Amino acid sequence: VHYCIDRTNLVEEVYQKYWEEVVRVEQSNERDLSTTLLICPNFALQNVEMFENFSNTLTQPLETLHVEDLLQLVFFHPEWTFRDGGDRAGPASAANYARRSPWPMINILRTNQVRAAQKGIPTGLVYQQNEKTLNTIGSPELEQMLRNRDWTPLQDVKVNRRDFEALRVAQDLQDGDVKSSDYELSVDSTPAANKGLDKESAKDADMIKVILQALDKRLESGEALSGPETGVTLMAADFLIKELEAALGS
Repeated sequence: VHYCIDRTNLVEEVYQKYWEEVVRVEQSNERDLSTTLLICPNFALQNVEMFENFSNTLTQPLETLHVEDLLQLVFFHPEWTFRDGGDRAGPASAANYARRSPWPMINILRTNQVRAAQKGIPTGLVYQQNEKTLNTIGSPELEQMLRNRDWTPLQDVKVNRRDFEALRVAQDLQDGDVKSSDYELSVDSTPAANKGLDKESAKDADMIKVILQALDKRLESGEALSGPETGVTLMAADFLIKELEAALGS
């Protein structure tokens, strides 16, 4: 991880430093440089709206330049507030502290490493788990830690990634230790891997690709699907069927 501190308060100079860091990441071997954290302690510190607007001007060119498959950006600010309209929205929500930091920061990540770290687990499910953990700690405690720059109280906090059924099954699939009751329709018409899995949770999981890969292995190669592969395919198919039914019924 490369840490870059830029103390300017001018938009033009932050732009310049940002693109310098993008070039640094692109020109470096990922074994030598995985990610860059650009820290801007004097830039838009008291103006989160300005920082959000600035962030949008950095994200949009990634799509225009077709480099979103190479790089991803994550933004942090002391007053960051999610504005997606969900339960986590609102300045008092503890979920906001997932993106709050002592100073404005821009995290430049390699897309392939982000996907490898996810290991096929939908991003939405991870967000739900993080939100639950932060709500357990509470906004007042999180705000105090942020202001004091002291996160010692978090040392004993454990994040149970198996708390959500879908996350539990996904981890079992990765470990090759999945129970038949988690993926056989004869046991339950709704596989455990799909319970509580909504559109938001599955937005980063390519369900169609999962099914196509399963069909290719079964029909083209003539190979039988393993238990874990069957579970993932059933989860994807069940989700897509529900989405189609909802679309046809609307």
